[in-house]
Amino acid sequence: MEIITIKDIANEAGVSTATVSYVINRTRQVKPDKERRVLDVIARTNYQPNRVAKSLRTRKTNIIGVLVEDILAFPSAQIIGGISDFVEQTDYNILLNDLRMLDSLYNKYDQVIHQKDKINQALSFLIFGAKVDAVIYVGMFDRDISGIVANMNKPIVIAYSTSSDPHACSVTYENEDAAANLTRHLIKNGHKNIGIITGLSHTTPAQVRLGGINKALAEAGITPSDALIRNGDWQRSSGYTCMKGLLENETAPRPTAVIAMNDLMAAGAMDAIAEKKLRIPEDISIVGFDNRDISEYVFPKLTTVEIDLRAIGFSAAKLTVEKLCGAGENANKQSIIIPSNLIARETVATI
Repeated sequence: MEIITIKDIANEAGVSTATVSYVINRTRQVKPDKERRVLDVIARTNYQPNRVAKSLRTRKTNIIGVLVEDILAFPSAQIIGGISDFVEQTDYNILLNDLRMLDSLYNKYDQVIHQKDKINQALSFLIFGAKVDAVIYVGMFDRDISGIVANMNKPIVIAYSTSSDPHACSVTYENEDAAANLTRHLIKNGHKNIGIITGLSHTTPAQVRLGGINKALAEAGITPSDALIRNGDWQRSSGYTCMKGLLENETAPRPTAVIAMNDLMAAGAMDAIAEKKLRIPEDISIVGFDNRDISEYVFPKLTTVEIDLRAIGFSAAKLTVEKLCGAGENANKQSIIIPSNLIARETVATI
Protein backbone atom coordinates (compact mmCIF):
# COMPACT_ATOMS: atom_id res chain seq x y z
CA MET A 1 0.00 0.00 0.00
CA GLU A 2 1.38 3.41 -1.00
CA ILE A 3 1.96 5.72 1.96
CA ILE A 4 0.19 9.05 1.54
CA THR A 5 1.99 12.08 2.98
CA ILE A 6 0.92 15.63 3.80
CA LYS A 7 2.90 16.75 0.74
CA ASP A 8 0.83 14.42 -1.47
CA ILE A 9 -2.39 15.82 0.01
CA ALA A 10 -1.17 19.38 -0.59
CA ASN A 11 -0.24 18.70 -4.23
CA GLU A 12 -3.56 16.98 -4.93
CA ALA A 13 -5.61 19.76 -3.28
CA GLY A 14 -3.55 22.58 -4.77
CA VAL A 15 -2.61 24.09 -1.39
CA SER A 16 0.50 24.39 0.76
CA THR A 17 1.58 21.71 3.24
CA ALA A 18 1.03 24.27 5.98
CA THR A 19 -2.64 24.58 4.96
CA VAL A 20 -3.05 20.80 5.14
CA SER A 21 -1.50 20.83 8.60
CA TYR A 22 -3.87 23.59 9.74
CA VAL A 23 -6.88 21.59 8.53
CA ILE A 24 -5.76 18.31 10.12
CA ASN A 25 -4.73 19.79 13.47
CA ARG A 26 -7.34 22.56 13.57
CA THR A 27 -4.69 25.03 14.61
CA ARG A 28 -5.71 27.89 12.31
CA GLN A 29 -8.72 29.01 10.30
CA VAL A 30 -8.55 28.03 6.61
CA LYS A 31 -10.67 29.43 3.78
CA PRO A 32 -13.72 27.18 3.29
CA ASP A 33 -12.91 26.26 -0.31
CA LYS A 34 -9.34 25.22 0.58
CA GLU A 35 -10.55 23.29 3.62
CA ARG A 36 -13.12 21.47 1.46
CA ARG A 37 -10.49 20.51 -1.13
CA VAL A 38 -8.15 19.19 1.55
CA LEU A 39 -10.90 17.18 3.26
CA ASP A 40 -12.04 15.77 -0.08
CA VAL A 41 -8.52 14.50 -0.83
CA ILE A 42 -8.14 13.07 2.67
CA ALA A 43 -11.44 11.20 2.32
CA ARG A 44 -10.59 9.92 -1.16
CA THR A 45 -7.09 8.71 -0.23
CA ASN A 46 -8.02 7.47 3.27
CA TYR A 47 -5.08 9.43 4.64
CA GLN A 48 -4.03 8.60 8.22
CA PRO A 49 -1.66 10.96 10.06
CA ASN A 50 1.64 9.43 11.15
CA ARG A 51 1.20 9.85 14.88
CA VAL A 52 4.62 8.43 15.71
CA ALA A 53 6.38 10.99 13.53
CA LYS A 54 4.21 13.76 14.92
CA SER A 55 4.90 12.75 18.52
CA LEU A 56 8.65 12.76 17.88
CA ARG A 57 8.38 16.21 16.35
CA THR A 58 6.06 17.79 18.93
CA ARG A 59 7.01 15.64 21.97
CA LYS A 60 3.30 14.96 22.40
CA THR A 61 1.46 11.70 21.76
CA ASN A 62 -2.06 13.14 22.06
CA ILE A 63 -2.84 10.23 24.38
CA ILE A 64 -4.42 10.65 27.81
CA GLY A 65 -3.82 7.84 30.28
CA VAL A 66 -6.83 6.69 32.31
CA LEU A 67 -5.71 4.92 35.49
CA VAL A 68 -8.77 3.33 37.12
CA GLU A 69 -8.69 1.74 40.58
CA ASP A 70 -11.04 -0.98 39.40
CA ILE A 71 -13.12 -1.06 36.25
CA LEU A 72 -15.71 -3.31 37.99
CA ALA A 73 -16.38 -0.82 40.80
CA PHE A 74 -19.71 1.02 40.91
CA PRO A 75 -18.70 4.42 39.48
CA SER A 76 -16.00 3.37 37.00
CA ALA A 77 -17.88 2.44 33.81
CA GLN A 78 -20.01 5.60 33.71
CA ILE A 79 -17.02 7.84 34.50
CA ILE A 80 -14.97 6.23 31.74
CA GLY A 81 -17.95 6.64 29.42
CA GLY A 82 -18.00 10.36 30.22
CA ILE A 83 -14.27 10.62 29.57
CA SER A 84 -14.77 8.97 26.18
CA ASP A 85 -17.70 11.29 25.38
CA PHE A 86 -15.41 14.31 25.64
CA VAL A 87 -12.24 12.82 24.16
CA GLU A 88 -14.13 11.75 21.03
CA GLN A 89 -14.68 15.44 20.30
CA THR A 90 -10.91 16.07 20.27
CA ASP A 91 -7.87 14.65 18.52
CA TYR A 92 -6.80 12.89 21.71
CA ASN A 93 -7.07 9.17 22.43
CA ILE A 94 -7.18 7.34 25.77
CA LEU A 95 -5.05 4.50 27.12
CA LEU A 96 -6.77 2.57 29.94
CA ASN A 97 -4.95 0.86 32.80
CA ASP A 98 -7.01 -1.12 35.36
CA LEU A 99 -5.37 -1.47 38.80
CA ARG A 100 -7.93 -4.14 39.87
CA MET A 101 -7.99 -3.00 43.50
CA LEU A 102 -11.61 -3.86 44.33
CA ASP A 103 -10.87 -7.17 46.05
CA SER A 104 -7.86 -5.90 47.98
CA LEU A 105 -9.65 -2.73 49.15
CA TYR A 106 -13.16 -4.15 49.57
CA ASN A 107 -14.77 -1.96 52.26
CA LYS A 108 -11.28 -0.74 53.26
CA TYR A 109 -11.12 2.14 50.81
CA ASP A 110 -9.36 4.44 53.29
CA GLN A 111 -6.39 2.05 53.26
CA VAL A 112 -5.40 3.00 49.72
CA ILE A 113 -2.07 4.18 51.19
CA HIS A 114 -1.01 0.51 51.19
CA GLN A 115 -1.44 0.50 47.39
CA LYS A 116 0.71 3.61 46.87
CA ASP A 117 3.64 1.76 45.23
CA LYS A 118 1.33 -0.13 42.86
CA ILE A 119 -0.45 3.08 41.88
CA ASN A 120 2.74 5.00 41.17
CA GLN A 121 4.33 2.14 39.24
CA ALA A 122 1.31 2.17 36.94
CA LEU A 123 1.42 5.96 36.76
CA SER A 124 5.13 5.84 35.89
CA PHE A 125 4.46 3.31 33.12
CA LEU A 126 1.77 5.52 31.57
CA ILE A 127 3.87 8.68 31.66
CA PHE A 128 7.39 7.40 30.98
CA GLY A 129 6.64 4.14 29.18
CA ALA A 130 3.54 4.89 27.14
CA LYS A 131 4.47 8.60 26.96
CA VAL A 132 0.93 9.83 27.65
CA ASP A 133 0.47 13.58 27.83
CA ALA A 134 -1.64 13.52 31.01
CA VAL A 135 -3.41 11.10 33.36
CA ILE A 136 -6.96 10.90 34.69
CA TYR A 137 -7.07 8.84 37.90
CA VAL A 138 -10.51 7.29 38.45
CA GLY A 139 -11.20 6.47 42.11
CA MET A 140 -13.72 3.78 43.07
CA PHE A 141 -14.70 5.48 46.33
CA ASP A 142 -15.08 9.16 47.17
CA ARG A 143 -12.31 9.90 49.64
CA ASP A 144 -9.23 12.09 49.94
CA ILE A 145 -6.16 10.46 48.37
CA SER A 146 -3.74 13.32 49.05
CA GLY A 147 -0.14 12.11 49.11
CA ILE A 148 -0.93 8.93 47.15
CA VAL A 149 -0.38 9.98 43.53
CA ALA A 150 3.16 11.21 42.93
CA ASN A 151 4.08 14.33 40.97
CA MET A 152 5.22 13.18 37.51
CA ASN A 153 5.40 16.68 35.99
CA LYS A 154 2.41 15.97 33.78
CA PRO A 155 -1.22 17.06 34.36
CA ILE A 156 -3.03 14.69 36.72
CA VAL A 157 -6.80 14.94 37.22
CA ILE A 158 -8.52 12.80 39.85
CA ALA A 159 -12.12 11.78 39.17
CA TYR A 160 -14.61 10.82 41.92
CA SER A 161 -11.97 10.95 44.68
CA THR A 162 -10.31 14.20 45.81
CA SER A 163 -6.81 15.45 46.54
CA SER A 164 -5.30 18.59 48.00
CA ASP A 165 -1.93 17.91 46.35
CA PRO A 166 -0.86 21.03 44.38
CA HIS A 167 0.17 18.93 41.36
CA ALA A 168 -3.25 17.28 41.06
CA CYS A 169 -6.78 18.51 40.31
CA SER A 170 -10.02 16.75 41.16
CA VAL A 171 -13.56 16.42 39.84
CA THR A 172 -16.15 15.01 42.25
CA TYR A 173 -19.82 15.39 43.14
CA GLU A 174 -21.92 17.39 45.56
CA ASN A 175 -22.44 15.26 48.64
CA GLU A 176 -23.44 17.30 51.70
CA ASP A 177 -26.05 19.49 50.00
CA ALA A 178 -27.45 16.43 48.21
CA ALA A 179 -27.96 14.64 51.55
CA ALA A 180 -29.50 17.82 52.98
CA ASN A 181 -31.93 18.10 50.04
CA LEU A 182 -32.90 14.46 50.44
CA THR A 183 -33.68 15.11 54.11
CA ARG A 184 -35.61 18.28 53.26
CA HIS A 185 -37.72 16.21 50.87
CA LEU A 186 -38.78 13.98 53.79
CA ILE A 187 -39.40 16.95 56.07
CA LYS A 188 -41.48 18.65 53.37
CA ASN A 189 -43.65 15.53 53.31
CA GLY A 190 -44.29 15.80 57.03
CA HIS A 191 -41.64 13.47 58.44
CA LYS A 192 -39.89 14.44 61.68
CA ASN A 193 -39.11 11.06 63.23
CA ILE A 194 -36.40 10.06 60.75
CA GLY A 195 -34.12 7.04 61.07
CA ILE A 196 -30.64 7.03 59.54
CA ILE A 197 -28.62 4.07 58.24
CA THR A 198 -25.07 5.28 57.69
CA GLY A 199 -22.27 3.74 55.70
CA LEU A 200 -19.02 2.85 57.48
CA SER A 201 -18.92 5.63 60.05
CA HIS A 202 -15.20 6.43 59.61
CA THR A 203 -15.47 7.01 55.85
CA THR A 204 -15.69 10.45 54.29
CA PRO A 205 -19.01 10.03 52.42
CA ALA A 206 -20.74 8.74 55.57
CA GLN A 207 -19.48 11.70 57.60
CA VAL A 208 -20.28 14.27 54.92
CA ARG A 209 -23.76 12.89 54.23
CA LEU A 210 -24.52 12.79 57.96
CA GLY A 211 -23.45 16.44 58.11
CA GLY A 212 -25.94 17.27 55.35
CA ILE A 213 -28.73 15.34 57.06
CA ASN A 214 -28.09 17.08 60.39
CA LYS A 215 -27.97 20.45 58.64
CA ALA A 216 -31.46 19.95 57.19
CA LEU A 217 -32.83 18.64 60.49
CA ALA A 218 -31.43 21.67 62.35
CA GLU A 219 -33.01 24.03 59.82
CA ALA A 220 -36.38 22.44 60.59
CA GLY A 221 -35.81 22.55 64.35
CA ILE A 222 -35.63 18.76 64.59
CA THR A 223 -33.19 17.23 67.08
CA PRO A 224 -31.84 13.91 65.75
CA SER A 225 -32.12 10.97 68.12
CA ASP A 226 -29.10 8.69 68.58
CA ALA A 227 -31.57 5.84 69.02
CA LEU A 228 -32.60 6.28 65.37
CA ILE A 229 -29.08 6.02 63.94
CA ARG A 230 -27.57 2.69 62.88
CA ASN A 231 -24.13 2.21 61.35
CA GLY A 232 -24.06 0.02 58.25
CA ASP A 233 -21.17 -0.93 55.95
CA TRP A 234 -22.56 0.08 52.51
CA GLN A 235 -23.74 -3.49 51.78
CA ARG A 236 -27.33 -4.68 51.37
CA SER A 237 -27.08 -7.12 54.29
CA SER A 238 -26.15 -4.31 56.69
CA GLY A 239 -29.17 -2.31 55.55
CA TYR A 240 -31.35 -5.27 56.48
CA THR A 241 -29.71 -5.64 59.90
CA CYS A 242 -29.86 -1.92 60.68
CA MET A 243 -33.50 -1.62 59.62
CA LYS A 244 -34.43 -4.64 61.70
CA GLY A 245 -32.77 -2.96 64.68
CA LEU A 246 -34.72 0.25 64.12
CA LEU A 247 -38.02 -1.63 63.89
CA GLU A 248 -37.37 -3.73 66.99
CA ASN A 249 -36.02 -0.88 69.11
CA GLU A 250 -38.23 -0.41 72.17
CA THR A 251 -36.48 2.72 73.46
CA ALA A 252 -37.69 4.98 70.64
CA PRO A 253 -40.83 5.25 68.52
CA ARG A 254 -40.73 3.63 65.11
CA PRO A 255 -39.46 6.12 62.51
CA THR A 256 -41.91 7.28 59.86
CA ALA A 257 -39.07 7.53 57.36
CA VAL A 258 -35.53 6.20 57.00
CA ILE A 259 -32.54 7.59 55.12
CA ALA A 260 -30.12 4.91 53.92
CA MET A 261 -26.83 6.37 52.75
CA ASN A 262 -26.75 4.23 49.63
CA ASP A 263 -29.21 2.27 47.51
CA LEU A 264 -27.83 -1.15 48.43
CA MET A 265 -28.51 -0.56 52.13
CA ALA A 266 -31.92 0.93 51.26
CA ALA A 267 -32.78 -2.30 49.41
CA GLY A 268 -31.75 -4.33 52.45
CA ALA A 269 -33.87 -2.07 54.68
CA MET A 270 -36.83 -2.65 52.37
CA ASP A 271 -36.34 -6.41 52.84
CA ALA A 272 -36.58 -5.96 56.62
CA ILE A 273 -39.67 -3.77 56.33
CA ALA A 274 -41.42 -6.33 54.13
CA GLU A 275 -40.48 -9.09 56.57
CA LYS A 276 -42.35 -7.19 59.31
CA LYS A 277 -45.41 -7.02 57.04
CA LEU A 278 -45.16 -3.22 56.87
CA ARG A 279 -45.97 -1.29 53.69
CA ILE A 280 -43.73 1.14 51.83
CA PRO A 281 -44.46 4.03 51.81
CA GLU A 282 -47.81 3.83 53.66
CA ASP A 283 -46.32 2.59 56.95
CA ILE A 284 -42.74 3.75 56.53
CA SER A 285 -40.96 5.81 53.87
CA ILE A 286 -37.40 5.14 52.75
CA VAL A 287 -34.82 6.87 50.58
CA GLY A 288 -31.39 5.90 49.28
CA PHE A 289 -28.38 7.52 47.61
CA ASP A 290 -26.44 6.88 44.34
CA ASN A 291 -29.30 6.05 41.92
CA ARG A 292 -27.88 2.62 41.16
CA ASP A 293 -29.77 0.26 38.88
CA ILE A 294 -31.30 -1.48 41.89
CA SER A 295 -33.22 1.69 42.80
CA GLU A 296 -35.50 1.13 39.80
CA TYR A 297 -35.74 -2.65 40.20
CA VAL A 298 -37.01 -2.76 43.80
CA PHE A 299 -40.73 -2.40 44.49
CA PRO A 300 -41.82 0.26 44.97
CA LYS A 301 -39.18 2.18 43.04
CA LEU A 302 -36.73 3.93 45.35
CA THR A 303 -36.45 7.69 45.87
CA THR A 304 -32.75 8.47 45.82
CA VAL A 305 -29.98 10.89 44.81
CA GLU A 306 -28.38 10.65 41.40
CA ILE A 307 -24.62 11.15 41.18
CA ASP A 308 -23.93 12.29 37.63
CA LEU A 309 -20.99 9.96 37.04
CA ARG A 310 -20.89 10.56 33.30
CA ALA A 311 -20.63 14.31 33.91
CA ILE A 312 -17.74 13.68 36.32
CA GLY A 313 -15.87 11.80 33.59
CA PHE A 314 -16.72 14.37 30.92
CA SER A 315 -15.59 17.26 33.12
CA ALA A 316 -12.40 15.42 34.15
CA ALA A 317 -11.47 14.91 30.48
CA LYS A 318 -12.33 18.51 29.61
CA LEU A 319 -10.24 19.80 32.52
CA THR A 320 -7.33 17.58 31.45
CA VAL A 321 -7.34 18.92 27.89
CA GLU A 322 -7.64 22.49 29.14
CA LYS A 323 -4.64 21.91 31.40
CA LEU A 324 -2.70 20.55 28.41
CA CYS A 325 -3.67 23.53 26.25
CA GLY A 326 -3.24 26.09 29.04
CA ALA A 327 -6.56 27.63 28.11
CA GLY A 328 -10.26 27.22 28.82
CA GLU A 329 -12.79 28.15 31.47
CA ASN A 330 -11.41 25.64 33.98
CA ALA A 331 -7.70 25.71 33.11
CA ASN A 332 -6.75 27.32 36.41
CA LYS A 333 -9.17 25.43 38.64
CA GLN A 334 -7.96 23.00 41.30
CA SER A 335 -11.31 21.29 41.81
CA ILE A 336 -14.74 20.97 40.20
CA ILE A 337 -17.87 19.77 41.97
CA ILE A 338 -20.70 18.31 39.87
CA PRO A 339 -24.24 18.86 41.23
CA SER A 340 -26.23 15.83 42.40
CA ASN A 341 -29.96 15.48 41.73
CA LEU A 342 -32.88 14.25 43.81
CA ILE A 343 -34.78 11.48 42.00
CA ALA A 344 -38.27 11.34 43.54
CA ARG A 345 -39.98 8.00 42.91
CA GLU A 346 -42.44 5.94 44.95
CA THR A 347 -41.03 5.29 48.43
CA VAL A 348 -41.97 8.54 50.20
CA ALA A 349 -45.46 9.18 51.53
CA THR A 350 -46.89 12.46 52.83
CA ILE A 351 -48.04 12.36 56.45
